[in-house]
Amino acid sequence: MSNRTPRKDQSVPTLLRNNELLAEQRPEIGTGDLTAQMAATGSRFDTTRGENRCRRKVHFHVTYWMFYPFSEGKTICVLDLGFFGSWPIPTMGGVCIGTLKEYGSHIGDWEHMSLYFKDKEHPLTMYVSAHDAGAFYRYDPQNGTFVYESQETRKGLFQKPTFPEKVYTAGDSHPILFSARGSHGLWTAPGKHKFVRMPRLYDESGFGTAWPTWKRLELLLEEDNEALPGWMTFKGKWGNPSSNCHPLAKLGFNICEFVDGPTGIPMKKFNFRC
Repeated sequence: MSNRTPRKDQSVPTLLRNNELLAEQRPEIGTGDLTAQMAATGSRFDTTRGENRCRRKVHFHVTYWMFYPFSEGKTICVLDLGFFGSWPIPTMGGVCIGTLKEYGSHIGDWEHMSLYFKDKEHPLTMYVSAHDAGAFYRYDPQNGTFVYESQETRKGLFQKPTFPEKVYTAGDSHPILFSARGSHGLWTAPGKHKFVRMPRLYDESGFGTAWPTWKRLELLLEEDNEALPGWMTFKGKWGNPSSNCHPLAKLGFNICEFVDGPTGIPMKKFNFRC
């Protein structure tokens, strides 16, 4: 769809005195687009030394949405048990004695990260999403890094990624993230990342072509719904429905060769609340 890419004649609004907020590394050249969504400011009544003083406090978060037209699943070794379906089995010395099958591909792929600001020109906290899980990082202004605090699993019993302890920045201002090859999960360091315990599934990311995302950015205010493009307000699912699923899928296990496409942005949960 042509409206996924910001028009070249659009001006890019400045944010916090032109601070460049995000730099991402991706392992290979692709077609990901970036959109920033901003959820607004607030004020509060403050009491200091017995005097009432109305003091404006700036609280907001910015979410960077990255769209990819296709997400490649993972190839695993399975043993066909007929009526009971195919079951994952470990490889023997790196050799699959069963059949190699690819699971989890889907058309349409939304990935995102969020920055939360509070009274400062630098972010207070960052959230990085990797598939159906994510991690919260606190910004350390003295060292110019983000430090791991906690993580969550939004969906799935077996997803429990191991997130790196630190996120390094470029120029003490841009968090450097790595988009996984094929599946596009965002990681805070290069390497091999386990994100599903059973069967063991890994993402791989590395230093590929740098993607300076702040040079191609469109800032959209969440409250101005009429100005948002149609894909931004779409409440359905992107891509194909699930198909070629394991018999256990009827019990809620999401084991399919093709899984459902992602939900629209309005259906997703915010990682921060102002």
